[in-house]
Order: sequence, then C-alpha cells, then structure tokens
Amino acid sequence: MAVFVLMLKQFEDAERVIYQYGPNEDLMGRIEYDKKNRVINQVSQIDSQEFTDEFFFKRAGRRLSRMIIEENQHFVDRTTIES
Repeated sequence: MAVFVLMLKQFEDAERVIYQYGPNEDLMGRIEYDKKNRVINQVSQIDSQEFTDEFFFKRAGRRLSRMIIEENQHFVDRTTIES
C-alpha cells in the first residue's frame, strides 16, 4: 500500500506552529507544536469514513518531530510523506 500525507503550514509565531495534514487538501486535520512547552498536540482530526485519522496523525507527528529535532526547528511551508 502506498503512503501519501500532505502537510501545509497554517500558522507560526514565537509560541507555536500549526500544520494541516491529510491525504489531500480537501480532507485535513490539524496538528500543533507548542514551542514553549515542547509538546505536539492534535488540534482537529480528519473527519472521514474512508481514511483513519490515526494513520495520518502519527505520520504527521513523526515528520513534525523530525523538523524539530533534526532540522533545528526549521518549519517548511509545505511537505509530504511518501513511501
């Protein structure tokens, strides 16, 4: 099974960054990184009978973690996870 997750930066300031994530731009949840408390939170889930939110949320969380740790908090405007 192929994996594709789209992540679009929705908002960033000194305290947090919020990304939309999902299989396409029409069906997205939201994930947030709280820079002050250093924690990742789910803001809203993907609302779909076809797609499981947990699948996309876990992958978005891993990608966000990589931006935090390996990329020194460089939060790009748009990224994808593909395999």
